[in-house]
Amino acid sequence: MGTLRRCDDCTDHPVMRCGRCTSTRCAKHALAPGTRCERCERDWNDEAPTRRAAKLIFVPPIAILVGGLLFGLLLPISLGGAIGAAIMCAIACGTAVGTCAGACRLVDHSARALFLRERAGGLPPARLLPSPKHR
Repeated sequence: MGTLRRCDDCTDHPVMRCGRCTSTRCAKHALAPGTRCERCERDWNDEAPTRRAAKLIFVPPIAILVGGLLFGLLLPISLGGAIGAAIMCAIACGTAVGTCAGACRLVDHSARALFLRERAGGLPPARLLPSPKHR
């Protein structure tokens, strides 16, 4: 993502704000729904290694558990012999791969939803207070 050079209208006549960092945008530079400004999207891309690590931690055990359970459940009703076990093993492995894909998608989807809901943790906008009464 390239950096966007902000125009004067972005600060003088804003029509929207980035939902995360509250930087203002004019009508010409308005953001599409489901996106944040370039700086926030760069933060999202910088956090990709963390999401990848979460996938590597959680997805393989889930796949092994699902594949093993399915294989254990289907083995007694298999055709018998090496061919039946091979078929059941293929079905269990296919299910495990599908579970991996679903778990990875779930991690990405939930991380993106949390990112889009995230708000700036900075200071609130300044406001003028009435001057104290002097006696």
